[in-house]
Amino acid sequence: MAYTQKLYFLVGPSGVGKDSVLRRLKTHYYSDTQPLVAHRYITRPVRHQDENHVELTDFDFQRRSESGLFLFEWTSHGYHYGIGREIKKWLKSGNSVIVNGSRQYLPQARERYKDLVPVWMHVAEDILRQRLLERGREGEEEIETRLQRNRELAYLKPKDGVYIDNNQTIEDTIGQLLSLMELSNI
Repeated sequence: MAYTQKLYFLVGPSGVGKDSVLRRLKTHYYSDTQPLVAHRYITRPVRHQDENHVELTDFDFQRRSESGLFLFEWTSHGYHYGIGREIKKWLKSGNSVIVNGSRQYLPQARERYKDLVPVWMHVAEDILRQRLLERGREGEEEIETRLQRNRELAYLKPKDGVYIDNNQTIEDTIGQLLSLMELSNI
């Protein structure tokens, strides 16, 4: 059974494993019906083992925004994030697309693209804390702030969407994602 073309908006706390799952989807063959992975435009420097994104200066981001080149855009933790309008062409050509999104921006994203399907990724808090520590991007205080923010944003989950758990291996998580997309045809 093949998926119908959909726009999936992957959300979850920083450190849950979204980047790892998306990187694996882009680099390993699973199925010719799996969603294409959209890249993000971010005003954050590219670092080794970090998200594969297009690094922009604040000025360049603003110019692209004013030119209407982003379908979605938001600010979080002092950086600007954008998803390019090119994904509309990908969808029109018959492909599903998955985007690394933002829980706070989800309501606005749904206004801009009504058929968007949220994909909620979860991980146990102790695993999340350990991943954030290992990542080394934030200090202990910032990590605690992120964990608290995660607890506060848990209320945003809508009744629709796909819910996946990343407490096991990355292959298990991808298997959950692809199975839920195919079985529920969402």
